[in-house]
Amino acid sequence: MKKILYTILTCCVWGLFYSCSSDSMEDPNEGKGNAVVVEITTDIQTRTDVIKAFNKGDVMNVFAKTFNKPDAADFISEVKGTYNGSLWITEPQITLKEGERTFIYAYAPYESSISNLTDLSAIPININGQTDILYSGSAIPVSHTTYQAKLTMKHALALFTINIMKQGYTGEGKLQNISLLGNQVYNAGTMNIETGKITGNQIGNLNIETSQTIVDNGWESDLPRLWCIPFSTKLKDAKLKALIDGKEFQAKLPEIEMKSGYQYIFRMVLTDYGLAFIPDQTETISLNQDNDSAEELYNYGVLQIKHHAIAFTVPRFEGDNVFGNITWGDNTTESYNVGVQHEYSNGSWQCVLETWNSTGFELNNIKGIDAIDISQYLN
Repeated sequence: MKKILYTILTCCVWGLFYSCSSDSMEDPNEGKGNAVVVEITTDIQTRTDVIKAFNKGDVMNVFAKTFNKPDAADFISEVKGTYNGSLWITEPQITLKEGERTFIYAYAPYESSISNLTDLSAIPININGQTDILYSGSAIPVSHTTYQAKLTMKHALALFTINIMKQGYTGEGKLQNISLLGNQVYNAGTMNIETGKITGNQIGNLNIETSQTIVDNGWESDLPRLWCIPFSTKLKDAKLKALIDGKEFQAKLPEIEMKSGYQYIFRMVLTDYGLAFIPDQTETISLNQDNDSAEELYNYGVLQIKHHAIAFTVPRFEGDNVFGNITWGDNTTESYNVGVQHEYSNGSWQCVLETWNSTGFELNNIKGIDAIDISQYLN
């Protein structure tokens, strides 16, 4: 059996907003003369019980670039921002003379290891510490005349949350530890500060200690949760391990595609026989928005395959939430699904696959294939 594999690199985008108070403060530009000091504020808006505001004394990485690209040269390097309750005070100060401008990015919480990083399209991250990672998205331009940068901070990670009810369980129900593991569960990776896209590069279990007693109808607040790099269980399994009353329970996650900036609440049931997910009760909540709007479509492509097979199976497309249409070439069409097969009569056929969100494709069998046209797939 021959195999053909084709992969492209891509980025996707997703969001969290930070609230700034209206407290009055001394103008940092008073007495500065010709040069002005860049003023940074932040805004937050969220529907869940994650971070709702920065606190006085919080610090973050501030990046001032010469152009609005993550890998552009620095306008000034190694800048730390400290929140005073209204504004972010930077050290060193970012000052602009007439005719000068710069582009502002930010990352929170502050990481000294990335303070001198030039390429912000691949910021190394590690989530073993289970800290919420926030990024500013597209660069905010500032100049001598428009020197106030209001940043809309966004969540980069997905929030895995569980709520367990018990049914006929005879133990106390003391939950002591939960961990998430699987071939696509990562504890480290790289993040693009502009899009928030994270690429995992180190597989590792995620784990938290807890001390909660499971009740009959589940908890109403303080649900156990894990920050995680977005992953999918559609092609590879992931498992939850839970230590309850000193005994380890395991349960396979239902099929799901986890995205940046979303909280996933998985409901589970505990009995004397084991612990199981309730697949039709998973709830998805946006961490970054409280209204509904269509998300931008990305990675549109058309793949054309000429073949003479009697039975043809479509390629498996990689990516988050891949969807599209299949035109089989014999006047029949259908929606794309993994593993869809079509039967033909004798002859030569042109199969056209139109997809969104795919980052690559894989053909496990090239028997009967005469030609593959990827000229429109890269567009």
